[in-house]
Amino acid sequence: MNRLKTLLRVILPSVFLLGFYCIATLLKRTDTLPLLLTYSSLFLLLWLWLKKYSSLASIFILGLLIRGMFIFYIPELSQDFYRFIWDGNIQLLGINPYLYTPDVLIELIGFPNYRILYNGMGSLSTANFSNYPPLSQYLFQGMGYLNREDLLNPVLGLRLVYFIGDVIAFFLGIALLKKTKLNPEHIGWYFLNPLLVIEGVGNLHGEAFMFCFTLLAILFLIRKKVLLGGLFMSLAIAIKLLPLLIFPVFFRYLGLKKFLLFGIFILGFSLILWIPFVTSEMVLNYKNTIGLWFTTFEFNGSLYNIVRAIGYEVRGYNIIRKIGKLTPFITIGLVLIFSLFRSNRTLKTVLKSILFVLSCYFFMATTVHPWYIINLVFFGIITGYAYPLVWSLVVFWSYSAYGLEGFQEQLGWQIPAYLLMYGCFIGELVFGSLGKHLQKTDFFSIESSPITSR
Repeated sequence: MNRLKTLLRVILPSVFLLGFYCIATLLKRTDTLPLLLTYSSLFLLLWLWLKKYSSLASIFILGLLIRGMFIFYIPELSQDFYRFIWDGNIQLLGINPYLYTPDVLIELIGFPNYRILYNGMGSLSTANFSNYPPLSQYLFQGMGYLNREDLLNPVLGLRLVYFIGDVIAFFLGIALLKKTKLNPEHIGWYFLNPLLVIEGVGNLHGEAFMFCFTLLAILFLIRKKVLLGGLFMSLAIAIKLLPLLIFPVFFRYLGLKKFLLFGIFILGFSLILWIPFVTSEMVLNYKNTIGLWFTTFEFNGSLYNIVRAIGYEVRGYNIIRKIGKLTPFITIGLVLIFSLFRSNRTLKTVLKSILFVLSCYFFMATTVHPWYIINLVFFGIITGYAYPLVWSLVVFWSYSAYGLEGFQEQLGWQIPAYLLMYGCFIGELVFGSLGKHLQKTDFFSIESSPITSR
């Protein structure tokens, strides 16, 4: 038995590495069945290994090795990195990326690989203004400096930054787990999560890097250090706007005076980051661009797809524009409910509120790309809920839309994915958290439902 256990300690991580190697070197976005089966198998292997054979040191080493599989990987699953390099290069030419679309600039400018970048980012990106906040734009400038003969150098540059961010988040996550008196090995489900690795250091999406600053902000807010909390929260917002939804949750935890200072510091640091880009035209363009996520873009929605189907039956057309006008107000209302009407006086209740604010937002969203779910994973782990981990598995199935015959969402993958996730979510609302079943016997310690827990 001991010999078998020793053997499995080696075999499971080895097969895990092999799976990532296949995704990084062999599989393309159009290889739907092999890609999704490989990805899903990684979750089974991860569960088996974390449940019986892992240690904190082995989690860290394996995490570094699987990220190493993507060192020379040119993102295959996502086109966004082309736009990152484009935005960086036009900034080097003195052009504000919020003022001109690639379609307008393509015949007016020139820099290394500009035609490759333009063609690679796709028509949806070329027709719209940049939506990436300022700290992301500064990172893209670094990519622009590295953009010379081929695209590997700028990709490597940003990948190194994100790699460092993941390593820092590993230790910050452990610190926060200890604050909540949980086993530090919980971090394995985040640091080794296939979604985090593939969409972060692999496809170069900034959600994981944003989360690094979010964790720093939370750790300082635990100590009521609102200046540093505000600094790091503003940096997180300047990478992706998502943390705007969660900072109000700290209202009761900090108290009125400290919360107001926290908000002032966020505003002040944010202004410093945004000022180099701000013009009246830029504000209008950015507002309209963000609005597209509510009123125009559609991909892998859940509740939205149901409402849209009802709209087709009742109205006979797509009612996304009407829904999109209501969604921001519903989102604000939910943020206020979780911020003002839950006690949020302890760290655990604050973290639960953050989890459910973000979850409700993505439940309603018209667009849910796989990388959007990255930040739910850790908050699920630390609060004891399994549905974010299930979601991080099934959200990847949305890549079934990119088949050999072109883009078309596949209900055969989408419906089972959301049935599994919502089934887990509803089960946890009714019966309490299920996360303890995903790891060692005492992996999670929280049992109660978020409906009744205060």
